[in-house]
Amino acid sequence: MPVIAGIASLAFGLAAGTESGAVAQVEVRRDGEAYSVHASGQLAAGQRIVWDTLTDYERLREFVPGVRRARVLERQGNRLLLEQAGVFTVFFFELPVQLRLDVLHLPYTTVMAQLAPADANASDGSTLRSFSGRYRIRKGSGGLPPGVVQLEYDARFELATPLPPLVGALFGVAAVRQTMRAQFEAMLREIERRQQSLAGVEPPG
Repeated sequence: MPVIAGIASLAFGLAAGTESGAVAQVEVRRDGEAYSVHASGQLAAGQRIVWDTLTDYERLREFVPGVRRARVLERQGNRLLLEQAGVFTVFFFELPVQLRLDVLHLPYTTVMAQLAPADANASDGSTLRSFSGRYRIRKGSGGLPPGVVQLEYDARFELATPLPPLVGALFGVAAVRQTMRAQFEAMLREIERRQQSLAGVEPPG
């Protein structure tokens, strides 16, 4: 892995189409033990459909690979405490993931999340040392055609227990990219599925 000014980093870009046509762009970088992710995709879908899918936390496990449980523990206006559990796949083995997130909704454009402070009543600690993430829904800007929205996802996180040196150095970025691509494309497919189920009922908007 190249080392520049003491900072080890790798960058990979990927463009891949979902089965129903949306194109996902996924990029991952590593800075020390922290990973940064940027993903984006354009869909012929209504902004509210996109929003409702992103925030359908209780059903994430049904369509996002690696998510085994997600539930809202508290809700105060547009702020939520979300608990999520699942697995993070690194090629030939799986790392358990359990975390609690402070989530802020800015309907119907932005979902922001960060790792919640440790809770003394929680049975297990988070498997992430740090996390911050944001979904953004863009409509009618940047030359987007009518009826098309752009979904963007940015995240930065650090594992509480780093990957083994050899695995992290050789496969860490590729593993994160693979997992993020699978999850982001699964989200795009579910959004498209929900939009298509409304075909003939209401147009995207």
